[in-house]
Order: sequence, then structure tokens, then C-alpha cells
Amino acid sequence: MFFTLNKTLDVILLAISLFILSGTIILTFKTRFVQFRMIPEMFKLLFQSFFKKKKQFTTDTIPAYKALFTAMSTSIGIGNIVSPIIAIKLGGPGALLGFLLAAIFGSASTFVEVTFALKYRKENLDGTISGGPMQYIKQVLPQSFSMLYAYAGFLTLVVWSSNQANALSDLLKPRGIPGYITGIILAITITYILLGGIQRVGNFSARLVPVMFLLYCFATLWIIIFNIEKLPSTINLIFRSAFTPKAIFGAGTAFGFHTAFRWGLAKGFFANEAGLGFPTIPHSMSQSKTPINQGILSMLSVYSNGFLCLLSGLTVLLTDTWLNSNLGIGINILAQSLKLYFGSIGIIILMLSALLFAFGTIVGNSYNGSQCFLYATQNQGLKYYYIFIALIIFIGSISEVETLAKITDLCLIPLAIPNVLGIILLAFKRYDLLKTNQIN
Repeated sequence: MFFTLNKTLDVILLAISLFILSGTIILTFKTRFVQFRMIPEMFKLLFQSFFKKKKQFTTDTIPAYKALFTAMSTSIGIGNIVSPIIAIKLGGPGALLGFLLAAIFGSASTFVEVTFALKYRKENLDGTISGGPMQYIKQVLPQSFSMLYAYAGFLTLVVWSSNQANALSDLLKPRGIPGYITGIILAITITYILLGGIQRVGNFSARLVPVMFLLYCFATLWIIIFNIEKLPSTINLIFRSAFTPKAIFGAGTAFGFHTAFRWGLAKGFFANEAGLGFPTIPHSMSQSKTPINQGILSMLSVYSNGFLCLLSGLTVLLTDTWLNSNLGIGINILAQSLKLYFGSIGIIILMLSALLFAFGTIVGNSYNGSQCFLYATQNQGLKYYYIFIALIIFIGSISEVETLAKITDLCLIPLAIPNVLGIILLAFKRYDLLKTNQIN
């Protein structure tokens, strides 16, 4: 049964990945390769957001850079550490090309999503703001598609938060911290942050994201620099693995374009969330002057995500730890790489990075899930969501949720289909909103 389920999910995830890729390529041409043209403007906007005079619109908005970091906290997580390694183990070194494609084309998709999210966000009677894919999907598709997205998004994000809590609990158990202690602390802390609204979530993310990003970059770049002479041969290995239709690593290890494409592309898109629309929810709360400004700024999240995935993949390839069959297919491979160059400190660095990544993702996912919940319930019963998410986080910390997570992956269908269709239709209908001459 589980074998059949896994096979079915593999086919579904590959199909959705190809669907998202096709949509992002269309948007890339429609926006005239905005992900390359606007790179200088992207960093300029980030700098301006940090240092411009603070202005408070409502308690439901935050500065542009805090919206960016809140969105990054959901897409930058343990998946950036584990996903590239799993893809390499199952699809060969060529799988890193899939992550590269997902980052390049996915950034155009995120630009379009966020721009439309700000344009069509809704201010409620109580002064709060409702944003995200639900608001722009209903501009071109029946209302039922928006509701479908909201319910699927709520369910998916809740379970993803539970998965992150489970991963964090597993990481701390060998260090003498019981799962129920992790669950209680997480549940209380996350609830406290969520009760503070987007202001508290944004402040938390603005402090956490730079720390966890720089810490992990420092450790992996250190290893890559020490192995810089092996980098050309490793890059050659990546391309040979993807495009050589034979077993270049020995019997029973035949990699090629199909396997590299399947694992790298699927893991890449689900790591950066391009095409799924989740990052648009915190971006919708931005105080950015124009939607186009925030859309350009949002591409930094996708590039940062892709960069972290690339660092993880290159680290295990350059140190050859991916070839060790005794280390499984996940985080232990990277742990061995860090241990080779940092000793026991390497394990501490990995633990701290994983701790920050997991916690940040739980906060971001829980907030995004609350917005999907509010849309589905017409802004009713938010306190019940807080109780529910706290309970699910606690349960995730003390139990195995792998099977539930695999089943919940099916929710990606009602997420990707209406979102990608919505942004493509809107891109052709309201292309005037995507013209970059509106920057100010």
C-alpha cells in the first residue's frame, strides 16, 4: 500500500512540477525576463526599505523588508538543508540543475504573484488587511477556486508546521530534551507570536532570518572555498550526471536527465514555494509604495532560497559524503561534511541552523495558515485557529507524522492549479500592472 502511495505521489509531484515550470516560463517571457532586468533595482529597494523614514499605516502593515523576511522565513527552512541532498541521492548530482531552474524561473512567478497580491489585497471594516492568492485568484476564476485554495492552504500549512515541529523534536531528543517539552515550548511561543499579529511576526522574522541565513552560508562557503580546486570537476560531474544516459557511478546507479529533472525540479519548486503562492500572504501586508516595488523585492527570497540549496548540494558533492551509503539520504550526510571541517563544532552549527530554520518556518507557516483560515471562515473564529495550531504543533512534536505529510502533499494540486492559472490569466489581462516603469 505504502509503495503504491509513494509511486502515485511521485507521479503527481512530477506532473505538478512540470505544470508550475511551464507557467513560470510563460511568465518569464511575458515579463521580459524581469528576474534578470531588475536585479539592481531589487537590491536598491531592499536598501531603501531598511533606511527610509519609518511610517505606520495600520497595525496590520509592516515595512517592505519585514514582509520580505517573513516570507523568507517560510521558504527558508530545513528543506533547504535536506531537499538538495535527497535529490542528489535519488536523482544524482544533476538534480542541482533542477534547483537552478526552479530558482531562475520561479523568481518571475513570485514577482507576478506578489505584485498582484498587493494590488488586490482587501482592507476589512476593522482595519485589518486580507491578502494572498485568494484575493487575486477570484479576479479571473470563479469564487470556488479561491475557497478551494484557502481550505487546501490552511490544511497544508498546518501539517507543514507539524512536520517542522516533529523535525525539531527529533533533533533535540538525542540531546536529552523530551518531545513533549519541545511541543509545549513551541506551542506557547508560536501562539504568543501569532497573537501579536503581523507586527510581531514581522519583527521576529526580521531578526531571525538574517542570522540563520548568514550562519549557514558561512559554514558551507567555508567548506566550498577549501575545496575550490575541485569545483570545476564537480560542476562537470553535475552536467554529466544529468545528460549522460548511463551508469557513470557504478552498477545500479544510473542517473540521467529524467531522474535529475524529477527530483531536482520537484524539490526545488516546493522549497522556494514559487507557483504555490504562500509568500504573497506576508508580502500583502507590506507598506511598499507600489505593488511593483514589492514584487521586485520579493524575488530576493527565491534567489536566497536557491542559493542555500546550491550551497547544501555543493558541500556534500565536494566532500564526497553523498557517496557514503551508511549515512542515509538526509541531514546526516551534511552533518558528516561539516564534521570533517569543523569537528564537533560542525554538528553544533548544523543543530543551531536547523533549530533556527525550523522555528522560523513554523512561525511563517502558522501565520500564513491563519490568513487562509480567515478567508475560508469569512474572518471568523481566529481564536479557534490559535488553539488548533498550538495543539497540532504539540502533537507533531511527540508523534510520527510522515504518513500524514505524504497524504497532505495531495493538497498541492488545489494549491498550484488555481494559483498558476490565476497569475497567468491576470498577467495577460492586467499586464499594465506588471510594467516596471511604475517603480518609485
